[in-house]
Amino acid sequence: MNLNLQGLVGWVTGATGAIGQAICLGMAEEGVQVAMSARDLGRLEALADAIAEATGHRPAAVRADLTDPASIAGAVESILKAHGRIDLLVNSTTAPVAGPFEKLTDADWEAVWQTKYLGYVRTLRAVLPHMQRQSYGRVVNISGGGGRQPSPMHLAGGGANAAVNHLSKGLANAYGQHGIRINVVAPGPIESERLQMMATTASVNPSSGVTPGQITSSPLGRTGQPEEVADAVLYLLSDRSGYVTGVVLPVDGGRLPTV
Repeated sequence: MNLNLQGLVGWVTGATGAIGQAICLGMAEEGVQVAMSARDLGRLEALADAIAEATGHRPAAVRADLTDPASIAGAVESILKAHGRIDLLVNSTTAPVAGPFEKLTDADWEAVWQTKYLGYVRTLRAVLPHMQRQSYGRVVNISGGGGRQPSPMHLAGGGANAAVNHLSKGLANAYGQHGIRINVVAPGPIESERLQMMATTASVNPSSGVTPGQITSSPLGRTGQPEEVADAVLYLLSDRSGYVTGVVLPVDGGRLPTV
């Protein structure tokens, strides 16, 4: 299926995570001019080299700290200087902490909200005016199943994900008239270092009532792969989803037990 993304300019935040890497690779395979950002420029450059070897298209590595508005402004300026526009934005950062409620400090909660929710707010604030001027834009925000199904081990991250869902739906309504579509992909248990970290945290905190198996299981009997999340993101970025905006799309193997 031709997604007709060739030549578009896309920015992916949180690019060095497992899901972010898969999204960057998938976009490059589709011919998108990809700008990747994260805090670690060395890891970004290594990822850019790997994607170039696999696809023949080398993404730009742009350091950005989503907790710092000046850093975000610098990243946007760099992308615009190189390409003149930003057509696609994918926010793919993760909540940096998990654990039982009684063990989370104020600093833990603050870190989650600064990195995940306010980080997305800042990138959207920086990019949407440019998309509005060009009357074209596609945004996909990565949240997570915890935004709709609370878990005792993931309350801080789940709360931020719920806020991301709320933000995205509201902005989809506001910006649709400007040719901008905004959607959310909510992954379930996806094979990654983060998933293993959460399973380990559950195993050493049995009083939480959450087992490692509950963290990693799905009705399909397996964890998901980062590439399966990337496929959903690419669909929402493409015109194949031209009448889809303001949705929260679970990619969770049927894990979310709601209608």
